[in-house]
Amino acid sequence: MKYAASLSLFFIFAIAFIFLRGPQDSLLENQGTSEISAPNEFEHHAINELAEPQRSAVKDEAYTSAIGLAAPKPASEKMLAEHFAGAQAAAAHAKQIKESAMLVRQRSHFIADTDSSMSIAPRDREGYAAKTENRFLSVALSPLSTFGLEVDSASYANMRRQINNGQIPVPASVRLEELVNYFDYNFPAPTGKHPIAVMSDYAVAPWNPAHRIAMIGVKAVDTTASSERGARITFLLDTSGSMNSPNKLPLLIRSFQTLLSNLKQDDQVAIVTYAGSAGVVLPPTPVTESNRIQRALANLSAGGSTAGGAGIALAYDVARKQFDSKATNLVILATDGDFNVGASSDGELKAMIEKQRASGVFLSVIGMGTGNYQDAKMQILAEAGNGVAHYLDSDAEAQRLFGSELSRTLHIAAKDVKVQVEFNPAAVAEYRLLGYESRVMNAEDFRDDKKDSGEIGAGHSVVALYEIIPTGNGAAPDIERRYPTVRSAGSQAMELGFVKIRYKQPDGDKGIEFAHAMTTRAKAVESATPDLRWASAVAEFSLVLSQSEHAGSASYAAALRRARAVLPLMPDDKRSEFIGLIERLTTTRIAQE
Repeated sequence: MKYAASLSLFFIFAIAFIFLRGPQDSLLENQGTSEISAPNEFEHHAINELAEPQRSAVKDEAYTSAIGLAAPKPASEKMLAEHFAGAQAAAAHAKQIKESAMLVRQRSHFIADTDSSMSIAPRDREGYAAKTENRFLSVALSPLSTFGLEVDSASYANMRRQINNGQIPVPASVRLEELVNYFDYNFPAPTGKHPIAVMSDYAVAPWNPAHRIAMIGVKAVDTTASSERGARITFLLDTSGSMNSPNKLPLLIRSFQTLLSNLKQDDQVAIVTYAGSAGVVLPPTPVTESNRIQRALANLSAGGSTAGGAGIALAYDVARKQFDSKATNLVILATDGDFNVGASSDGELKAMIEKQRASGVFLSVIGMGTGNYQDAKMQILAEAGNGVAHYLDSDAEAQRLFGSELSRTLHIAAKDVKVQVEFNPAAVAEYRLLGYESRVMNAEDFRDDKKDSGEIGAGHSVVALYEIIPTGNGAAPDIERRYPTVRSAGSQAMELGFVKIRYKQPDGDKGIEFAHAMTTRAKAVESATPDLRWASAVAEFSLVLSQSEHAGSASYAAALRRARAVLPLMPDDKRSEFIGLIERLTTTRIAQE
């Protein structure tokens, strides 16, 4: 009887033990993995916000508690009771851990919901370069400002993607010059011997009445209609597993239809893909062989790891095989930037591309996707390859990139375009270049033709903006100078600065230089040219969106009002879309102002 009673008691405790042990199975299943499982994506993101030591402690404690439940068979009722009590304690401890994790999730949800109209969603492994703004420089100490022009548009399209997804854009993803230069401007076209022309405008800075805003506008001649220059394009497509989503490889394949319809009959294309290894899907093929090209596209699929370095090397090999000195020779890399096999570090890839560009083959980049988009890597590759960086977020953007923008990409009006501004100390105390942080150069680089810079496509317009602190408003530099730094009064005192432009012909190696004088006659921004008014609206929006320390009184509402006022004077779909993006982002905030 005593034995039967003991056996009954054992079965009761065993049933209780199994019941209590059930909720811990997920903890046991995750033993040995790198993350704690989560019921949804945001919970996963929140738990992993814990520092590594904390995360390890949570996993270790949970695992220890779960292991403690799997007790050996007790030899007596006393031992059974002790193990049952231990199981209860372990279950309570595991519940405590779960509640702690819930607190982390609740805190993350609270942070995400601080804006009633938008939320900051997790970007998992998206990579952006650390934001370092250009600062104000004293003309007395640094009279020369030197930088390379660029026409990248990746930041604008990426910003649009984030807003359309109901997210507040990551501040580091906002590059002011790329937002400003996403639009076309009505600058005077070149009429002289140079393929580019320069103009300027000057007004009171909208976000700081004591400051001024100066615009330098560059316009390239449009020779696409008369050009006989062909295209030899090698497409390098990322077909790794990370590209297996509707907004990546399928969108890219559809984009090719637009591209092919805008190429000339004597142009050639080749397709190289890379996943675990690199391979040639389509050797150099005339555009007229459309059926062959379509079959190659139809056979593309995503899967495997990402051997990006090997893909780039193979793409350059193919590009050299179809090289034509009378054509534009271009490698277009389409990827989310998630390289993880072979040469993958920024330094390795940059060195490889810089070595290859000397052959006359340029590299442009099209970034794609959400969640693991590596923006910083895309910028490095495009700059190293003498090309441009774009972001493809929709079929509409594909129409722009491979339609209206294609001629600018394939027909370069001027390459290695550099700007150097010498500010007049009689008019300017301090200045700050808005954007172009990655393109700033040393003064001596201006006439060094070995120093690479950006290209301007046929018919393209490019904007550079400076924020100016006029003489008398800025702080005097705390340094003694032996030699005078202030110009004498006279006609030169009416100059704000002297702009020098240096460029190379598309097939040349020698820099060519010309100049333009900027006036000091500032006016209210409402009286400035529509071009400056629009550029200043986009710049003001960018200052707020990027959380600039130099934003002053800038606001979304002011940028929106100015953009709306200019739209009737410069109507187009891109400007209308921009206004819609501000409205979507700021409806609640504007109502509160």
